[in-house]
Amino acid sequence: MPYSIKPHISYLDRSFKTSHTRSYIMAMQINLHGFAFSIYNPDKNKFVGLQHYVLDKRSTPADLTTVFELILNELPWLAFPYKAFYCLIQNSFNTLVPLPLFNEENKELYLNFNHPFQENHRIACDKLKNTGSANIYYLPGRFSEKVKELWPNAKIVHYTSALIESLTVNFKNNLDEKGLFLDVHDESFDLVYFKENRLFYANSFSFRTKEDFAYFLLSAMEQLSLNPEEVRLIVMGNIDKEEESYHLIYQYVRRIEFVEENKNFLYAYLLDNVRRHKYYTLFNVLQCEL
Repeated sequence: MPYSIKPHISYLDRSFKTSHTRSYIMAMQINLHGFAFSIYNPDKNKFVGLQHYVLDKRSTPADLTTVFELILNELPWLAFPYKAFYCLIQNSFNTLVPLPLFNEENKELYLNFNHPFQENHRIACDKLKNTGSANIYYLPGRFSEKVKELWPNAKIVHYTSALIESLTVNFKNNLDEKGLFLDVHDESFDLVYFKENRLFYANSFSFRTKEDFAYFLLSAMEQLSLNPEEVRLIVMGNIDKEEESYHLIYQYVRRIEFVEENKNFLYAYLLDNVRRHKYYTLFNVLQCEL
């Protein structure tokens, strides 16, 4: 079935020049529901662009390359060379292993212990230096080949690797034990928890309804011995105060905060129209050591 490819969000600063892409840094986030990318000008320390494509129907891993090519037809300059390129693969097929226990030769065993085998995928691994862990995941084979073909300098990493590493950088002096990070996506969310300034817990949950969402969140809090009346829930991603899911969890969790933007970067004035907590990882992957 054909896809409808139209940008859900499209902001490009007047200063952005397609002829100058070699001076910019591109960060792209990809999942089965769509694509989003940010454009950063390091010379001005400023984000100068953000676009987000939402698919009109849920895709499959095999569809990603086709959908991506449709977007490239609309935006030929997207395929130009960039000073640096980050590609964040977002799926639930990943496993974290402490680096002292990690053996590169056994990465398939680690991953298959928690996830079924995925055809037409290869197994990749990110080493998270700040947390002392390895993130092993399934990477769509055809799509990753396409990315490397277009951008040989592309750094392909799992979305949760960038999420966890960016949190350790931005909150390194504020990782109290009552802080729980919640990153919400379409039909899934990630939870990250630090204890004694170390990564203690990271997990992903799939959900269909807002009741499922609240149930899995509260169950995880119980597992972590976190009191919903006391926990500081720092939220990001696809969630807003106007949504029913927010109102539902607010009945149980009283201290809900939206993650603040990174003040180390500047943002084009057009991006004032964007609720930047929705793209936290996309804006913060640039400072990750991956």
